[in-house]
Amino acid sequence: MARETLIRLYDVAPSQPLLDALSIANASRDVAPVVPRFKGADGPRAESFVELHQGGTVLGRCGINVQGPGTVGACEVAVVVDPAERAGMHWLLVHAALERLQWLGYAYAMMEVGEFADGFPPSLQQAAWWIPDSTERRSAVARDDKSLEWADLFIDFRTWKPSDTPTYLTVNGRDLWVRRPEASEELLIVDWLRETFGGGWASEIHRSFSRDPISSVIVVDRNKELPPKDRLLGFLAYDTARLGMLSTIALVPEARGRDLSLATALIEECLREARASGMTYAVLGGVGNARLAALRTFSTLWTIPGSCPGIFGRGVRN
Repeated sequence: MARETLIRLYDVAPSQPLLDALSIANASRDVAPVVPRFKGADGPRAESFVELHQGGTVLGRCGINVQGPGTVGACEVAVVVDPAERAGMHWLLVHAALERLQWLGYAYAMMEVGEFADGFPPSLQQAAWWIPDSTERRSAVARDDKSLEWADLFIDFRTWKPSDTPTYLTVNGRDLWVRRPEASEELLIVDWLRETFGGGWASEIHRSFSRDPISSVIVVDRNKELPPKDRLLGFLAYDTARLGMLSTIALVPEARGRDLSLATALIEECLREARASGMTYAVLGGVGNARLAALRTFSTLWTIPGSCPGIFGRGVRN
């Protein structure tokens, strides 16, 4: 039976040494190097595929984004490949497809491990996490990895059922609205985020406005008598830090910790938007102190082992 695994692309070693080794093993005057070629529609979410070529011969093909954005499979090894080398060729195709997804801007990839599971190479296993059955009810503690200071969280949209969390709510006597921002609000929101949370998050939400539709959600006080920046309380974005990922949730200090309904509504609405965009799964990035609260609130969330430090902490910060 095929099992699904999530691959941490930032922990996958380059495939070029393996391709070079295969080329050397087959080296002769008449045998060309093995090279990957990418074909299909343009765009980071478009269905495409990678082929391995040796001269004029196609050795195999592996799909990218075919089963949803950020997925790999299925792979087909050509009949010209020696039966004893088919498993190795399959995993070379997978490796090249994973690299392609990373190049496209993903931090994670989901795939099935079926026919050639026995040959799953250590170079990929060390970056893999076997996805649990999200239909099984497990406690928040059982779905966490307490060894990680902060971590990314995985949610499978195929099993996630949105709640009836309202987008209009009252928190600490303030009437709030959780919604997608308007294009006309971009400069205001970016300036507010830069002043309140710093340039990193300001850059992320700035990128969300380049998406169509805008890939972020904000919390707004509905009191129009307040100064504009005082009406902004928080934000959450997806497809900004990396494709398929939600950014770290940002709430102003006075909106934190007192009432979890606001954070829940913000996450829930962003997950709805992300799923509506066509995503099969999502990853919430860099969750620290609030991780157990998030795991308790969303029973289909799982902490991803090995995801700390993940992609964060690598950029130059001002």
